[in-house]
Amino acid sequence: MTDGDGRSSVEGIYLAGDGLAIRGSEVAAMTGELAAMAILADAGRADASRAARLRRGIERMDRFRRSLNVVFPFPRQLAADLPNETVICRCEGLTAHTLRDAVAASAECDINRIKAFTRLGMGRCQGRICGLAAAELIAAKGSVHISEVGRLRGQAPIKPLMLSTLAGGAHDGL
Repeated sequence: MTDGDGRSSVEGIYLAGDGLAIRGSEVAAMTGELAAMAILADAGRADASRAARLRRGIERMDRFRRSLNVVFPFPRQLAADLPNETVICRCEGLTAHTLRDAVAASAECDINRIKAFTRLGMGRCQGRICGLAAAELIAAKGSVHISEVGRLRGQAPIKPLMLSTLAGGAHDGL
């Protein structure tokens, strides 16, 4: 949780940019500067007028983003209309048909339950490529809002890496 200036609920931790919320590069830069202003304010060196201008700029960009979302809503129907032979998870070779069948057979709409039934997101990319498309497809098939589908839980290794890296770069046969 953060206040409007980037101070987190953990004392001494400030959040900005995509670490706070994904809202584009311009807002990321403004939230970074606003968090820096909060740090200065907490150190007794506030520039209240600059912080107020940044807050207004962020709100203006947020209003613009909300307007775009209304004018150009996400085309959720695309997931429902995908042909059955469309490959969703390349790593595991899962098609739209396979995922739809798993949702229908299990009556589950939680993406991690579908993962357990199908191996969705268990390949090399760990769902970074297929996760969002699969979530939209599951939501469409289950007739639920995307928020009810959840997100894929990461599995170790979160990002593939060489065993020699884990061993500290040693190549002497250990």
